[in-house]
Amino acid sequence: MSRESVTEISTTVDFIGSCYFTEICQCKVKNIACLKCGNVVGSHVICPCKPCLQSCNNGHLWMFHSQAVFGINRLDPSGVNVLLWGNLPALEESTEEDTSCTSEEEFIR
Repeated sequence: MSRESVTEISTTVDFIGSCYFTEICQCKVKNIACLKCGNVVGSHVICPCKPCLQSCNNGHLWMFHSQAVFGINRLDPSGVNVLLWGNLPALEESTEEDTSCTSEEEFIR
């Protein structure tokens, strides 16, 4: 995939509509959609609720509709090796972090 196509994808998918809560919990969720065709492709948990944080889950906050998207392998900065979660560099701590929706669990860490 060329750099141009990655740029095109990143500028054509965005949050749409207002935040909402699911019927089974109080997680704050917002839909994400293709800005070219308008189709909702998934959702993002903006702020997980306490019961969900304390339950057994995989920690993923981005959910995509399997019929709306497909996965591709991304390459690391060298452009040769497939990018893997276990090989990502650690994030540097930011002193100007927005804590308006920082979960209780994050504060405990």
